[in-house]
Amino acid sequence: MRIHDKGDYAYDLEQSIDPRTQLRTGWNFHIFLLRPIEQVVEQGEAKSREEAEKLAKRAISRMLQREKRAA
Repeated sequence: MRIHDKGDYAYDLEQSIDPRTQLRTGWNFHIFLLRPIEQVVEQGEAKSREEAEKLAKRAISRMLQREKRAA
């Protein structure tokens, strides 16, 4: 599920599944830069959906701060 956040960034959350047991083992997140072309700029893992969402939002905030400093 892709969630558009601040600026030109979005994040995607998905449950990770152990290929041997087919059991859910946690959550993965991917951060996308949407413009000029869509590309994955960061990814990570967390034990819960809430933690994955919090980490994704922190990563986007960190990237936006870097952009502001560079400008």
